[in-house]
Amino acid sequence: MIEIVPAFLVESEREFEKNLRLVEGACRLIQIDVLDGSLFPNTCWFDAERIGNLKTNVEMELHLMVENPIPIVEAWKKYVPTFTRAIVHTEMHRPSGVVTGYIRDDLKLEVGIALNPESPLCEVEEVLHAVNQLTIMSVHPGLQGQTFGDPQHGGDIESVLEKIRAARAHRKDLVIEVDGGITQDLFEPLVRAGADRLCVGSSIFKSDDPTETLKTFNKIISTL
Repeated sequence: MIEIVPAFLVESEREFEKNLRLVEGACRLIQIDVLDGSLFPNTCWFDAERIGNLKTNVEMELHLMVENPIPIVEAWKKYVPTFTRAIVHTEMHRPSGVVTGYIRDDLKLEVGIALNPESPLCEVEEVLHAVNQLTIMSVHPGLQGQTFGDPQHGGDIESVLEKIRAARAHRKDLVIEVDGGITQDLFEPLVRAGADRLCVGSSIFKSDDPTETLKTFNKIISTL
């Protein structure tokens, strides 16, 4: 199933709940960005206990842009009932296979591996057979509102599309997610290349009516 995944990169509990209430009636899944300054320069708000107190049926996945994801994942498993998937970065200075294996086998959660624009697909090949999802970054992590493609770090639009096609050829049943700078005009080429999930932040939350924008995006996706 092709779906739009609203992406949350927030500075406060108030902003998180506001965004949640705007989209929870029009999506199955949201992605929460986690930045603590350890892997990339920025930070954001992602308090597990407080988020767990916000009643919702929306499934949540964590995009962990951090050096040490395990304590955060453990806290989310403890406090957030609808948390189902943790995505870790291959760029962290820890063995990806050990981290993803612990999340999958010990914590009994779905697990994904994320890949920066400058990182080739071969960097995740050793774990690609053992994860549920590959998240292909189309911007360099850390800021919302960036333009799709990342020439500064070696990732233009065609390279992102090629990475999607190569990942799909490598494993037919892999869920492929694309994250960063996605606008409406990119939906079709990304889906045609083989993407299953499109993470969209600014195009939803900076629009005049985020709820209606998401509904419109869902209608477009349903025709592809």
